[in-house]
Formats: sequence, C-alpha cells, structure tokens
Amino acid sequence: MKDDKHREFQIDPRVKDFYLLAEDFDQVDTSELNPSLHSLKSVQQRYQSHKLIAEGGMKEIFKVTDARAKRKLAMAMLRSDAPEDLYDPFIHEAWLTALLAHPNIMTIHDIGVNPYGKPYFTMDLKKGDSLGELIAKLHAGDQEMLQQYSREELLQIFLKICDAMAYAHSIGVLHLDLKPANIQIGEFGQVLVCDWGMGKVQGREDLMELDRQLLNPDLLSSITLYGELKGTPGSMAPEQVLKKEDLDVRTDVYGLGCILYSLLTFLQPISGTDTQELLNKTRDGEIIEPVLRAPEQEVPKALNAVVMKALEVDPDQRYASVAELRQEVNRYLTGFATKAEKAGLLTQMQLFFLRNKLFCITVSISITIGLIGATWAFVQLSQKERATDEARQEAERTLALYQTGQGELKELGSRYDDSVKTVVRKYKQMGNYAAANRVLLAALAEEPENPVYLYEKGLYHFTLQQFNAAVNEFDRSGVRDDVVLVRIAGEYACLKEDTVLLSSQQMVDLIERLPTHTPLIYRMIQFDQRERLNLTQRAIIIHAFLKILNPDWADPVFEYNLANGRLKLGGRGLSRIHMGGSLLAGLQPRGLDISGTDIASLGTELSYPIETLNIIGTPFFSKRQLRSMVHLRDLTVSQAQYDELKLHQLPKRIAVNVID
Repeated sequence: MKDDKHREFQIDPRVKDFYLLAEDFDQVDTSELNPSLHSLKSVQQRYQSHKLIAEGGMKEIFKVTDARAKRKLAMAMLRSDAPEDLYDPFIHEAWLTALLAHPNIMTIHDIGVNPYGKPYFTMDLKKGDSLGELIAKLHAGDQEMLQQYSREELLQIFLKICDAMAYAHSIGVLHLDLKPANIQIGEFGQVLVCDWGMGKVQGREDLMELDRQLLNPDLLSSITLYGELKGTPGSMAPEQVLKKEDLDVRTDVYGLGCILYSLLTFLQPISGTDTQELLNKTRDGEIIEPVLRAPEQEVPKALNAVVMKALEVDPDQRYASVAELRQEVNRYLTGFATKAEKAGLLTQMQLFFLRNKLFCITVSISITIGLIGATWAFVQLSQKERATDEARQEAERTLALYQTGQGELKELGSRYDDSVKTVVRKYKQMGNYAAANRVLLAALAEEPENPVYLYEKGLYHFTLQQFNAAVNEFDRSGVRDDVVLVRIAGEYACLKEDTVLLSSQQMVDLIERLPTHTPLIYRMIQFDQRERLNLTQRAIIIHAFLKILNPDWADPVFEYNLANGRLKLGGRGLSRIHMGGSLLAGLQPRGLDISGTDIASLGTELSYPIETLNIIGTPFFSKRQLRSMVHLRDLTVSQAQYDELKLHQLPKRIAVNVID
C-alpha cells in the first residue's frame, strides 16, 4: 500500500525535465531567442552611413543604409543653406512621385523629417548615368557607348520613357520638365523618369497647387529658372516661356520631342549664348531640323518629321497625346510609314502589301497594269482591311464573353476547353499578354479547378518568365503530361524572382533544354525581346533559337554589329528565320546579309526597315518581297538572280550590285 502511494506521487522524468527546462528558459536572454527582432528593436537611427553622390541647385542626394530593411537607398535632402520656403515644394515633389507606381518611374520608399527639422525622402539607389550624361558621351565619340547604344536601342529607351509618361497622364499627372538629365539609365537596362518637382496634378487647385505655381520646386537642376518662369531653358515648351497657365499633356509631348531630338543628333534642340536667347528661340520656334543639324547622323526623314511635329510652337499642331507620339516611333521601328512624314500613295500601297500578305500577288500583278489597276487593288485592300477590322471586332466580342462571364462559349460543348486554349495561345502569339490573361481569369472564374485552365495559366506565367507563379499553377492543375517543363519551371523558380528577366545565358540554356517546344520558346522569345533592352543579349538568344529551328545548319555564321545595325547570317542548312512572326525584328537590323544560306524567303522579316540586303548564293527569287522593302537602298545579287528577276525594273531608289 505504501509503495502504491509512492508510485502515485512519483513525478514522470519527462515532466521533471520539462520543469527544469522552464527554469532554464527564465534565464535565457530573449535576444538569443529572436536575434533579428532584437536587432530591429535596437535600431535608433534608421538611415546610416550617409555618402554624398550627387548635388545640384538646392538639393543633395546621399547613398544611405536603411538599418531596418538592411539595404542601400538614395536619400534626397535640401542643402543646409536652403531657405525654409523650399521645404513644402520639396515635400510636394516627394508626395507627387509617390503617387506614381510604374516600372519606369522612380519609386519613393519613405518621406520624413530628420532630427534637425529638414525634410527628406528616400528612393531606389540606381547605378548608371543619366540620359543626359549618356548623350554627352555619344556626342564625344565614346566608342564603348557607341557600340552599346545603337539608334534602335536609344529608340527603345525613348519608348520606355513614353510608357512612363502615358501612365502618369492617365492619372492626371504632368511632369513639365522632361529632359535627358531627368532620365536615369540603369546598368541593366532600367529606364526611370525622375525629378517630378515641377509636376502638376491636373484639376487640383488646393494649397499644394498654389505653392507649386508660386515657386519652381525642381531643386535638382542647377539651370532651372526660379521665380517667374518654371522650366529649363532649351527644353521648356513655348507656352511655358509665355507663362500660360493652361498647360496640359502636350507640354510634356514637347519635352519628349526635345529628348527624341537629342537621341537622334546627340545635340540639344535649341542652343544659345545666354538664357534670354534660348527663351526667344523657344518662343519663336527657331529649331533647325535634325537632318540639317546633324547630317553625319543620317537621321531618317520619318523620324525627322516626327520630331518636328512634336516640337511645334502651337500645341494644337503637336501630337495630342504621348500615345500618339509613341505609336509614331514604333511605326518607324516596325517598318511602317509615320503619319508625320505624310507618305505618298506608292509608299502607302507598299505598306499595305506588308499588312495584307494574301493580296501581295494580286497587287503585284495590278501594279504592272498601271495607275488604274493599282487604284483598283488599293480599293480591294481597303475592303480587306475593313474585313480584318470586322474579324478583330468579332474576336473582341468573343473576349468580352469571357470577361463578363456570360458563358455563351459553353455551346462549344466538349471543345470548350480547347477553345480557351486556342484563344489564349493566339493572344500570346500576337503579343497581347494582357488579353490572354483576362481570358484565363474569366474562364477560371467559372471553373476554378479546371485542370486545363490551370495548366494553361501555368504556361502563361512560364512564357512571361514568372516561374514561381507557373509552378503554383502547374501544381494546382495536377497535370503532369510534360514532366520536363514542370521540372524546369521549378529549377528557374529557385534562381530568380518573377519580376526579373532571365539572363541571356539562362535563356540560351532554357532554349537548348526544350528543343521540342519551339512554339512555346518562340512565344517566350517574343516576350523577352519586348522587355530586354540590351540588343547584344537579344542577338545571343536569337542565335540560340535559330540553331534549334535549323538542326542541319552547318558552319553557322551569326555576326551582329550593334554600332551600325548590321546582321550577317551564313552557312548551309539555314533556311528558317521566322516562325509565324519575325524573329529578327528584336534586333532591328538596317543591314542584312544572308549570302550562302538556304533562305528562300524573308517572309515576316520584311516588317522592319532593312536598308541593305545581300542574297548572293541563296535560293531567294522573290521580286515581290524586294519591292515590299520600302526602306531598301542597296541590294547585292548574283548575275543569275539579276537576270531571272529582271531587277532592272526595281525602283530607282534601290542600287543593285551584281556580283559574278
């Protein structure tokens, strides 16, 4: 009985150990249990290690360490001798920039007041030059910069600036001081529109706006005018010189025109000995056209016309929006005539050939008939375009059914899943990824667990190099038809974030690992070429894909000269250089040499401005395609090609070099 009682009150050894551990726990310093929490709580001064990296006007930029987030940032502050009446404009600049959330606009992280009562704001720390510094190096003949930045690459930078401004205008924000010095170019292709100090929110008449009208708050530029005028002489629009109050998006269009002028000529659009001369020339529109100002740069007439339209003194004569200006530059890059150049009838008909492939033979025959036949063909093509527009509208109506969730497409029965895949892949093929995503979201809203839709959503993210999101959708779908693809998505998900592009070498590795997935790889490359700014990296990726498309390519030659936009392809077995769309357009070559290859057709590669072409030793015998190349100026052929094609009938603008 006594032993029973002893056993009844005996403590289990495990419980005893637990109590001992609890006693020891009271002795443990909490900083040892949660060192990160302790470190964060102990931060007394958030921003440390201030290092001055830039200054101008009344503003200074420091490189600082954010002790809480453990990262490097840039901190903007007023100089110690800045008057207090600049404090509010400085804060308003930070507030305005913080409103803008766009990948091509500087991100503001924090706004505050330091212990000395001075305002500050922190932003991303970017490495690289301003666009103004880059243009100065190009003007000075810096060979490294000239090799790295061709005209096409500079125009790609301009398009990104336009994207940022179109977004800002969409939410009612004007910049009003666009100039190369206010554009930051990162070392990995980032393009950021900075210094929104003069920015204005349209329709706002509060105290902030009143302060903004009384004082120019662009504190970074040392040449910005203070007081009566707001802007930078030589870059400000005529209406700013005239101190008009009704500024709108066309004022920023003028600033973009100044930037485009500098990108084409490496010079400022207006030069003068003093500020007053600059203002007078701006007011009177005394701007020398780029083709005359910098003849050595060989500025295309199409872009010359675009620049001069953007720089019209009368805002009503400029482009009405940034989107219109952007579209004009994109027209040039894709081989279309710009509206500003007012292309003639023949040029417009040739461009119709490019957009209406099925009618090329009809049009080519019609041209030989004369003006009456050509006019008839032109009318027929117009009708074809209207039919195409109707088809496009029908496609948009179909998309609307997906978006509104009305479910009419269910009438397709068992083929409904395949129809969704077809529509999505067609949109991706067209480069319209937003539309493809909307279709998938609408389909998943009706059937959230549909494995076909989920797997297609995974492929969508895979195409956009968003591998973490792709892995998630693949897992949800449960589909394992392509184990290799799913495994590769998982591997790349561990290597990068979804917001970052693969490196060019990673893209090459991916292409080589998926030789049987050419449609998917093609869509990936189409997306990558749109997002990747570095043309040399684009060339590396295209070269790798051409080798997959042409497995019998012997002694391959792929030489891309970034400085002059020349591309040479060589080697027997190379016959495919397009796949439902252009592969080379991402390089925008002005010179193309395909001599010694098996290329018989340029097909969709006619969609960009080729100026010189060498087709010696190829099975290329299409005079129709040669006529369609509206930018072609120099053609090199063999005697046999010259005789068979009767190339003496080509337009006089094309110089034909015949090699025996």
